Amino acid sequence: MITAQKTLDTYPEHWIHVYTDGSAFKDTINGGYGVRIQYPDKTKEELSESCGSYCSNYEAEAFAIEAAVFQLTSVFSLYPEKTQNIVIFSDSKSVLEALQNESLQNSSLKSLFLTIDSFLKTYDLDLTIQWIPGHCNITGNDRADTLAKKGSTAQQQNTTTSFRTAQQIIRNNSKEEWINGWATGKTGRSLFTYMATPNPKDSINSLERRDQVIIFRLRTHHAPVNAHLNRIQPMTPPVCHFCDAPYETTTHLLFQCTSLQELREEYLPPRPDAWNALYSNSQQLKKTSTFYSQMSSRRAKAQTTAGSDK
Repeated sequence: MITAQKTLDTYPEHWIHVYTDGSAFKDTINGGYGVRIQYPDKTKEELSESCGSYCSNYEAEAFAIEAAVFQLTSVFSLYPEKTQNIVIFSDSKSVLEALQNESLQNSSLKSLFLTIDSFLKTYDLDLTIQWIPGHCNITGNDRADTLAKKGSTAQQQNTTTSFRTAQQIIRNNSKEEWINGWATGKTGRSLFTYMATPNPKDSINSLERRDQVIIFRLRTHHAPVNAHLNRIQPMTPPVCHFCDAPYETTTHLLFQCTSLQELREEYLPPRPDAWNALYSNSQQLKKTSTFYSQMSSRRAKAQTTAGSDK
């Protein structure tokens, strides 16, 4: 807050101080903007309006600045004596950087740029657009935020949706469907004890493809072991190939089969369980994958030997 206030204090009191903000539900729906204009004579003016049913925060921020410029154009036309240098405070770094770099791929940015250009050609004054952090207890900024939220709840019009916003909506909807599908799906339930929601930072993502497949199959109990194969083809006996336990499951092979104890001690944690063997760091997941590969190799050799003896 102190830094933000110092930034405000660098601009003269006889300048017009403008605070702008934009708001949109889930960053893309029901946009609204808010503007608070403070004149040198201490009078104030506020604007609040909707921006469209499908409008991003980014676009709403641009609309807010443009609305402020339009309003000041009207005021200066009616009251020329009020013409004065202006500083517009905005907490949208992305909009300010786009204006500075003239990166005007978005239609709302193009419109804002042209509006400012026309304004400066009409009036001989200084116009500064200054970034300040949001939500830092600056009265004007907080008021603009309130006005923007009010605008987002107003009656919305069906306006043209920009390509950038359409992309963002698709990404948001896809992510929401993914999360909902994860929460309500009936498959892969064995993961939910250890991963209640999708985890982009899951250590499995840093593994090579071959190891990823092995770990995922072990997590979901879909590895090609006898108990699972028996569910697909009942003619396959579900018993353990190594110790004749009644069910050769991934849990049995990883943690229980006595014939694999030596291999287990080499590659799995001291007290192995599903959490530390299958959901740990990438180094351990790699070792667990190696354990499974070594076990599968032993199994294949044993089956080959058994077949040749017949």
